[in-house]
Amino acid sequence: MNILLVSPRSSEKKPPIGFRIPQLALQILSALVPKEDSLEVIDEQLDEVDFNKEYDLVGISIMTATAKRGYYIARRFREKGSKVVFGGIHASVLPEESIQYGDAVLIGEAEGVWPTIIEDAKNGRLKKFYYAPPFDLNYAPLPRRDIGLDRSILGYRWPGIYTTRGCPYRCEFCSVSDIYGSEIRHLPIPLVLDDIKHSRAKLFLFLDDNVIADPRYAKSLFQALAPLKIEWGGQSTISIALDKELLKLCHKSGCQGLFIGLESVSRESMRKFRKTFKTIKETEDAVKRVQDAGILFHPSFVFGLDDDTEAVFDDTLKFLYRNRITTATFNILTPYPGTRLYQRLKREDRIITEDWNLYNHSTVVFRPRNMSAQKLAENYFQLKKEFYSWSNTAHRLFNLNGIAHCGLAQFFYALFNNIAGHKTLVDSYNGIKLLKSIF
Repeated sequence: MNILLVSPRSSEKKPPIGFRIPQLALQILSALVPKEDSLEVIDEQLDEVDFNKEYDLVGISIMTATAKRGYYIARRFREKGSKVVFGGIHASVLPEESIQYGDAVLIGEAEGVWPTIIEDAKNGRLKKFYYAPPFDLNYAPLPRRDIGLDRSILGYRWPGIYTTRGCPYRCEFCSVSDIYGSEIRHLPIPLVLDDIKHSRAKLFLFLDDNVIADPRYAKSLFQALAPLKIEWGGQSTISIALDKELLKLCHKSGCQGLFIGLESVSRESMRKFRKTFKTIKETEDAVKRVQDAGILFHPSFVFGLDDDTEAVFDDTLKFLYRNRITTATFNILTPYPGTRLYQRLKREDRIITEDWNLYNHSTVVFRPRNMSAQKLAENYFQLKKEFYSWSNTAHRLFNLNGIAHCGLAQFFYALFNNIAGHKTLVDSYNGIKLLKSIF
C-alpha cells in the first residue's frame, strides 16, 4: 500500500524562520506503518505536496488554522481515488465537519488505532469514525527520525521531544484537557533518553504543554538529562520559580529558555486565570529568579480578554521593558472550536466569523467586551510594531547579559524569534484591513 502522511500549513506561504515548530505527530504515525508498505511524509512548513503522485491512503493531521488547507489537499487526492483519513485536534473536536471532506476521522490519540486504520484500508472496510482513548505511554513508539522532518537552523537540528500528555487545568480558551485528559501521563524516562540518543542531535524543543506538570517526574527527568549535555527549550508554568531545586535541576539539564503563559498583566485577568502569582510584583520577582538561574524567560500574552481595556497594551509594554525581557509572544484571544470559550461566545452571539483560516492568534474573530474589534486589532498591531522594531530589538538583545550564563543558543533563539515576530506584522496589519471590510 502506498501511504502519504501530511501536516498542512495554514496558508499558501511557508512560515517565517523561527515559527517552524517541530511536528511530532507524523513521526509517531510513521513509526507505526508496516515495513512492507510504501510511505511518504510531507510537512508543508518544509516541503510541497506533489499532487501528481498517487496514493492508496492519505492521512492528514489538522489544527483549526490548517483545516481548510487540509480539506483542499483531501479533495485533490480523493479525486484521484485515494482514501483520506483526518486526525489531529480539529478533526477530534469537529469530526462531523471533517468527515464531509474525507473517508474516515480519527478522534483522539492516534497510536492505539492507526495500525487498525491501515489494515481496514487495505481490506476495503474503512469506518467513518475511529475513537481512540488516551494511549498508554509505556508502549509509545519512538518517533521516526529518518524521514527528514526535524528542523535545522544554521546547520543545527532541533528535533521535537515530548515527555507527558494531559493537563489538570481547564482553561476556558484551551481544549488540551478535553483531548488528552486531565490526568498527567508520563513517557517512561528511559524512552525519552532513547529518543534523544536516537535523534543524534544536541538541541531540542520539548513540546509538552507544561514540562514541569508533575514536579517529581520533572526532577527525575532533569537529573537523567544532565549527563547527555544537550540544550533545550520548552514550555512551563511560572510556578517553577517557587521551587529552587526544580529550577536548578532544570538549568543543569540543559534548559536554555522557557515559554511561560503569563496571559495578562491585568490583575483581574490574572485572578480569573488562577495564576500562581496574583500581583505584578510577585510575577516580576519570579521572572528575575528564572533568569538569574540562567534560563531565558519567554512570556506569552493574550489580548481581548473580557476584562481588557485599551490600557492593557501600554501596561504590557511597560512590564516587558521594566523586566528586561528579550523575547515574547503576543496573541489575540482565539475561541477555538471545542473550547468552553467558543461555546460561551457563540451563545453570546459574539463570534464574527468561522473562517478557520483566520483562527491564527493574530486576527480578531469575535467581538471584545470593552473595546471594538477594530480597536483590538489596531492596538495589537501597534504593540507588535513597537516591540519588534529593529532599534528596539537591538536594544533588547543587549538585555541578554541580564541572564546568568547566557550562551549562543539563547542569543540565536532571541535573534530569530524577534526577526520572525517582525515578519508577522504583515499578518497583523492584514487583520486590521479585514475587519474594516467586515464592518
